[in-house]
This record gives sequence, structure tokens and C-alpha cells, in this order.
Amino acid sequence: MSVPIHRLKVCGSILVAARGASIHTFNIADGSHIAAWQVPQPADKEEVKEEEKEEEKQEDEAVEPPAEEAADEEGGEDDPPSKRRRIDETEEKENTNEQDQQQQNNADANGNGNNNVEKKKKKHRSKAKPKPKAPSQKPVALRTADLPVVSILEATADGRHLVVMMGHDKTLRVLAHDLQGHLTQLSARVMPKRPCAVAFTADNQTILSGDKFGDVYALPLIEVELTEEERAAEKAAKEAAAEKEEADKKAQEAIIAPLRLEANRFTVHTKGNRQALENQRRQKELLLQQGLDPAKKDLETSSSEYQLLLGHVSMLTAVAVADGYLEGEVQNQKGKKPRRPLILTADRDEHIRVSRGVVGPTAATSQTHVIETFCLGHTSFVSRLCIPASRPDRLISGGGDGELRVWTFWPEGRLVGTADLASLVASVSGAEAKVALSGLYAFGSKAASDPDAMTDEAVSDAFIVAICERIPVLFFFRFATDGATLSHTQTLQLPEGQLPLDVAEVDEGQARRLLVATAPAEEEAVADAPTSTSLLALTSTKEGWALAEASPFATLPQATAEDDPETATLDRATLRKLLLQSNESLRKDSENEE
Repeated sequence: MSVPIHRLKVCGSILVAARGASIHTFNIADGSHIAAWQVPQPADKEEVKEEEKEEEKQEDEAVEPPAEEAADEEGGEDDPPSKRRRIDETEEKENTNEQDQQQQNNADANGNGNNNVEKKKKKHRSKAKPKPKAPSQKPVALRTADLPVVSILEATADGRHLVVMMGHDKTLRVLAHDLQGHLTQLSARVMPKRPCAVAFTADNQTILSGDKFGDVYALPLIEVELTEEERAAEKAAKEAAAEKEEADKKAQEAIIAPLRLEANRFTVHTKGNRQALENQRRQKELLLQQGLDPAKKDLETSSSEYQLLLGHVSMLTAVAVADGYLEGEVQNQKGKKPRRPLILTADRDEHIRVSRGVVGPTAATSQTHVIETFCLGHTSFVSRLCIPASRPDRLISGGGDGELRVWTFWPEGRLVGTADLASLVASVSGAEAKVALSGLYAFGSKAASDPDAMTDEAVSDAFIVAICERIPVLFFFRFATDGATLSHTQTLQLPEGQLPLDVAEVDEGQARRLLVATAPAEEEAVADAPTSTSLLALTSTKEGWALAEASPFATLPQATAEDDPETATLDRATLRKLLLQSNESLRKDSENEE
């Protein structure tokens, strides 16, 4: 399978698409390719080359015969082993037959019988010619989380900043976008845990990062330069901490600590472990560049930039930011209604939590630990949260139970409507197919993006798109004017067994298009297929949505080890599992047994 485009974002007139470990930008008007961004490579490439040489040396030693056996075969123990001559299989077989015949004659003459002959044969077979060494390959990831693939791609409302998260490390990168398709990395910050969901506050100045350990952290979008007084205070605090640490170390010198065995780059590892060590080394370098202590497990003790807002006792799956509106509250009095920022989080244990949001310039002035309410009713994991721009007082959620649910999430967390997704999936893939929602999108009139202008016309123009893992269709729902009813309007079959990965909307005035990133459904897909075939365009008609005849965007060349080494050497089998089955893995064992 060729590496497909799997993440999409529309920033003004620019389409931002992630393919493997790189990010590409396109001009929406003419479909031309503008530029490509890749993760900056580490400066110490020589060290990486030395590691590769060491690995090749260890592989060579693994196929060479032991020194003792070579000594026994060529001469005495004191003689140096001679170099073995390479012979073909025919010659080796003839030599083996001659040696066996000679050993048989000697055994009969000495009266030793066939037992000695069998022992000699077994010894000779143990010294047989080893199999030729396979060509060196990129270390294969043991888990999907170890792949250097863009797992998160989010953009601010104005499209001027992007947040990128890679799957193989815990580094959250902020990119600046000039709205012309050119990206520049502003910062790379190592998070306490690997993020799995990212959202922005209403002012687009604070990033909310949620991880699978259930914690949500806040950090500024743009790193603020410290003043001289702040730097002096920070330096004094570090010196005091260093003195205290040195005093504690001297106090414990009398205690003999047990020997701690640690692996390094010279230790013989599997290929997966080598890649994990390389990721840890890069994380440690980033921590040192940020002035943090890599030895401390909790980064909050090393930097006040990361502020813990809230935590779940279960695996967190989705994060959203919203404002709270009372039922019947007047929406057209701009600036007069009180703003109630909220943080909505979903987890693997069927919970949707509504907590107080970030208030003020920093998260320290907020009360995000206060839980306002819960939205309870799902019977399986919740993987997606969606707040329509036309109705910011409504929440649509879905996951693994085959239902889309509509909530009045504040203040009571009340369920107001549902839509059956399981029956639609069963009509496409059979009654035994399980639902694992991988995408939930709310599109519609951009005039409704103003929360103070919720009109019936704007709501009637809103529609919901749902995609499920390993289901080659798009499900369209109409969001009714009552803010509670989701009615199924269309099931669009994708061509040639393509599986949807992500959906984005392009608003062109009266015209409207949807862009769908897809991957081939068959595992035996042609590796050199053009990447543009994985990016489809949908146009709106009176009968519904229809596929465009051809992709409107330029064909991306295949990734090569020279221009894009990370993407070119991805493990295809693990990448396929990451893209097509990441949400299904959230299902509990008890659900699978049922």
C-alpha cells in the first residue's frame, strides 16, 4: 500500500494535507501543489550512521561460525582460524558425501559402528553454510504508536497556526502558516504523555492537549519570551534547587545503591527496541534545548509552561471546547450575555464530562477541576465529539455502540435526540459488522459560525457526516431546525473499495465541495499507485452529494529515502493498522466476547 493522505485541514484558500511523516499544501483554486514540510532532522547524523554500522557489524558476526568450531575444523586450538572458502551447494554436497564415506570406512575399521557416523553427520550439519543475509531495512515498529506518522493535525480558526503531533514521540509542534501554503516550525515541546486529542480555546491563544492517560494540559500557542527579571528569578530558583539536590546527594552517599542495569546504543536489541531508544534520545535532546531536566519524570516540576487542567480515570479519546447557553437565552444581544467557557472530554468508559473552561489569560486563573455535569448514555467507548457551528448549544457524540446522540450538554447534560448508525453499517457490510466511529463532522452555512446568529435558516443548512473504520461509505445526516433530530439523507459509496480516513469542507460561496482522504481497502494494493487517487472530491447537487470525475489536486510523487526518509521507510503493515483500526482497539474485551 502506498502511503496515502490521511489528515486534511482547510486554511482559507489552502488545503493542508498530511501524508505519513510529511505535510503538503495545495492551492484549492487550481489544485496545484505548493510546498512540503518535514520534521527537521537531528544535527548529529554521524551518530546515527555509527549506529547503523554497529548494527551491520552485529549482523555480520551473527552469521559467522564460532571461533571454537573454526579452530577445530582448520587446526589446533592455538592456531588462528583460517578464512572459509565460499562453495556452491553442488560442491558442498559432493564434499559431504566423500567425507561421510571416509568416516564410514574408518568407523568400520575401528569397530565403532554407525553411531559415530551419525554424530559426525550432525556435527557437519551444524556447520552448514548460513543463509545469505537479507538486505538492511528500516527498524520495524512494534506498535502503531511508534510510527513517525502525523497522528494529529489541527488548525486555529484563522488558519495562521497549525499544531502537529507525530505518533513516534511526545513532541507537540506548532507551525506558522503564511496563508500562502508555506509552513515554518515555531516550537517543538515535549509533553508529559503522548497527546491523543488537541483543541484550542476560543481566543486561539491556548492549546488544550489530552492524552490517553486521561489528563488534559494547557500550554500557550506561542512561547513567550521571558524578561530579564523573570530569567534571573528562574536562574536563582534553579541554583537553589541544584544546591538542595547536591545536599541530598551528599546525605545519601553512605547508602550504597544497588547496581542498575541500563541499555544503551551498544546493547544488542531488536529493531523495534532500537527505534524506541532513538525516539527517547531525541526527546531528551528536546528537553535539554527547552532547559528542562530529562531525569525528572514529571515535566510539571521542571516547567510551569505545562499546566494540568483536569484528569479522567479512564483513557481519554476526544477533547472539545464550547460555551454554555441556557435554554431560551437571547442570542442576538452580542456582548451582553455572560460567557461560560467549557471543556468537553470523552473517554473509553462511555463518559462525556463537561468541566469549566479556561478563564482569563492563563489556565491558573480557571477552575477547570470543577465538573459541571456528565452526558451519560453511551454503552461503548466514545471516540468523537462534534459541536455544530450553527448550534453551539448542542453536542453530537458517537463511538462504538452504533448510535449518534444529540445532547443539550449544559447545564443539565440532557439527551435530546439519537440516530441509528448501526443499521446503516449493517446494510453495507452485513449484520455482523461492528461500528467504530472514526470521523464526525458538522458542515453548513458559514453565516452560522457566529454564535450570536443562530437562525432557522442556518440550522436547516447544517448537515453531519459520519465515517466508520473499514466501511467504504460516507453517511450524511440532516440536522433539523429543532436542534434535536438527526435524519439520515444519503449513503455515498466510495469508488473501487476506498476506505475514508478524513473529510474537509471547501466553501466557495454558493458552491460547496467536500474533500475525502481515502486508503485502499485491499491490503495487496499496488505500491506505486499515484497518491492523488487517495484524495477524492464531492460536489453538491439537488439529488445529494456526487463524486467528481477526477481528483482536482496535483499528483504527489512517491516518497523517496532522499527527500522524505521517514515516509519512504514506513512499515506498511503497521501503518495500515494505525490508519484503519485505531478506534476499534478501544473496544473492551467484554464487548468483543459478546
